[in-house]
Amino acid sequence: MDKEKDYFQEDGDLQDILGRFENMLNQMEAYFFDVHEFERIIDHYLDTNHFIKAIDAVRYGINQHPGSTTLLIKEAQVYAEKGESVKALEMVNALEMIEESNNEIYMLKGMILNQLGKVKEAEAAFEKAVDLSYENLEDILYDIALSFEYINQYKIALGYLEKAYERNPKKLNILYDLAYCYDRLHDFDRSIKYYEIFLDHEPFSENVWYNLGLLYFKKENFKKAVECYDFAIAINDQYSSAIFNKANAQANLGAYKEAVETYKECILLEPENVLAHCYLGESLEKLENYQEAIEWYRKSTEIDPSYAEGWYGIAVCYLFLKLYKDALYYVSKAISKDEENPDFWFTLGNVHAHLGSHTDAIKAYARTTELDPYDDEAWLNLAHLYFIQGETGKAISVLKDAYSYTFDISIINFHLAGYHYIIHKPEQALKFFEKGLKLEYTEYRSVEKISPDLLEDPLYKNLMEKYIPPQKSGKRN
Repeated sequence: MDKEKDYFQEDGDLQDILGRFENMLNQMEAYFFDVHEFERIIDHYLDTNHFIKAIDAVRYGINQHPGSTTLLIKEAQVYAEKGESVKALEMVNALEMIEESNNEIYMLKGMILNQLGKVKEAEAAFEKAVDLSYENLEDILYDIALSFEYINQYKIALGYLEKAYERNPKKLNILYDLAYCYDRLHDFDRSIKYYEIFLDHEPFSENVWYNLGLLYFKKENFKKAVECYDFAIAINDQYSSAIFNKANAQANLGAYKEAVETYKECILLEPENVLAHCYLGESLEKLENYQEAIEWYRKSTEIDPSYAEGWYGIAVCYLFLKLYKDALYYVSKAISKDEENPDFWFTLGNVHAHLGSHTDAIKAYARTTELDPYDDEAWLNLAHLYFIQGETGKAISVLKDAYSYTFDISIINFHLAGYHYIIHKPEQALKFFEKGLKLEYTEYRSVEKISPDLLEDPLYKNLMEKYIPPQKSGKRN
């Protein structure tokens, strides 16, 4: 209660000071304010982005207290926050010549140098500030770390945060930023460590439980992610982001029924959440509830008609339902919203292939390989279409184009073997077949769809015997 009372008292004092200052500006009356009061006025205007009023306060303050280094530092700070970093640096350099033992000057100088991208010089200025600081050193180290975080220099920030942590291992903002910086540097285990220490001190922080969930999701530990999101939701049952991400984690676990219910909870809180509608549709699709999935996909497109994934989801469901003309309409709609998505073009190729429109399917698969040259299925389908049209040479040419991207895919090698076998080039056929066996022996039967006779050929049978994987022997009881 006392802290709350002090806060309202302090807030009331500030309002009184601001009222007197603004009366002075508006009515041109003279009021006296001490240096501390001017600091509070300036800080208030900076916090509310009223830079002109902040500059007015600085000028009145310096007129009343012409020898105040504190107000001169505030003046440089105003220009720095206003974005006039060069001018602010000139002011700080002048102050440094006057009062070289003031740590606030070097703190501000470091922050301005960071704004200007002069990171090494900023570090040097901050080190001077630390050397000149004797009280509240962990707060100073923390402020320096924040300055480096703002410019995405997380590794440097961590150096200062670790020092601050050594001085005060229970301070929550230090723990939080340690975890945040390690996360940004993709050191997820250390990030988790500091969030867990944070929760030892403050177990009811919904945001930290949520962040932990995100980290476990990144580590693909989806079960643990669900547990963390559950804690966040237990603390705040309106936490829609935690509910949404819990559903994502459940979907990644293959728990699609649970994911469906969780996405619905999210939609109750956020009826316009396009992603929740679309992912709910996707979970229903995985459960083979295609008609219901289509309804939710359609709702996502009603919320945002430009959302290509919603149209694509409808197309995929119609493809599974073997309603190919409907699938063609919706995948074309998806492509009209996003022409650069290789998945859309691949599905368009599949739809055309089912409709017997081989020329259009070839165009779609070719576009897929342009957008994603590592899509081995697109290359294989493209080659196969040429093959069934009697153009085996073109099929070989396609897979040779693919080879620079997919040389380590066994099925590509087996198909090349099959095509070469058909055109009576046994040397090349044997070479590719052997390469396929080396990569993944068990996929040799993929050649049957091209040339079943190959597998009856003694040359290939001998080669297969040579590369039969050794049987794993179990221990006898």
